[in-house]
Amino acid sequence: MKRTALGVLVIVTAAACVSRRTPAIPSAGVTLPRHVRVQFVEQGVTVVRDVPLEEYVQATAISEVAPAAGEFQTVERMLEVQTIISRTYAVSHLGRHAREGFDLCSTTHCQLFEPRRLQTSRWAAASSQAVTQTAGVVLMFDRQPAQALFHADCGGHTSTSSAVWGGADRTYLVARPDEGVPPTVHAEWQYDVSLADLTAALAGARVDARTPLQGSVDAIEIASRDDAGRAEQITIRRRGGTAALGATTTVMRGDAFRQALSRAFGPRAIRSTRFDIRRTGATFTFSGRGFGHGVGLCQAGALARLHAGASPADVIRHYYPGVVLAQGSGLRAQATPQKSSLKILLEP
Repeated sequence: MKRTALGVLVIVTAAACVSRRTPAIPSAGVTLPRHVRVQFVEQGVTVVRDVPLEEYVQATAISEVAPAAGEFQTVERMLEVQTIISRTYAVSHLGRHAREGFDLCSTTHCQLFEPRRLQTSRWAAASSQAVTQTAGVVLMFDRQPAQALFHADCGGHTSTSSAVWGGADRTYLVARPDEGVPPTVHAEWQYDVSLADLTAALAGARVDARTPLQGSVDAIEIASRDDAGRAEQITIRRRGGTAALGATTTVMRGDAFRQALSRAFGPRAIRSTRFDIRRTGATFTFSGRGFGHGVGLCQAGALARLHAGASPADVIRHYYPGVVLAQGSGLRAQATPQKSSLKILLEP
């Protein structure tokens, strides 16, 4: 692929517009690693391997986006979006597990990485094409790789990172209604759990680094919600594990509460923190919408937008307002994005 193929690219920002003179893709100012060190399970054994970056991107994209069915063109464009996100996430989180001797894990703590899908998935060829189409392209903000967070389903409204985890906000990770897509795109769910099982699931869960939960759960209430309606703070009233401890009330972050229950019941139990709680006797019923933390790109909404005719650029602009698409350096020349694909990706 000749480098002259780069001449059709325009920058994607929240205020992108059509230009008669489309400049070459801007340099990201970062050198992309040729390999990433990944821990994953291979034939039942946990291993650490140096994986070529673009192979890693393909495997994570097809692991994170693998619909059972769908229009080929829609899924193909979704894979283009996801490969850019996966590459950006890898670059911005490189060395996340450095103390453990590798860069990234293969779970939702980082990104799902299931390399066997490269041989078994019906979308393997499409994911390979998507990697070729977007090779080396990353999302940038303020001259740094963006924190390209994503999740399966926002339930109709995204949240800021500070609302979910605390800390400082990223201006491009916004809380906004997922307008422009049918409400049915966002799944509803319900989960019932007994008082005894709920107490066991929360036993030892930590409110913070030094405070584990103890005692039998007596009541659970949502103390506060964020702008999206997610449970930001949850009040847990407990009867003490010892007579001396007595009754106590603890406030826990909504996402930490969900993670504790996911460890006990699996990720499809309490699918998000956009829920209501009802108690009937010794049973708690959680009723909610969405799947995942709700920050960044909503895959369910993105697929619906692409199906309705939006371009990958439209999707990126909607979920990451203000980001710029740029070309990282360090890949082989033949990994240069193709002219036709970049026009599709970046046209307004």
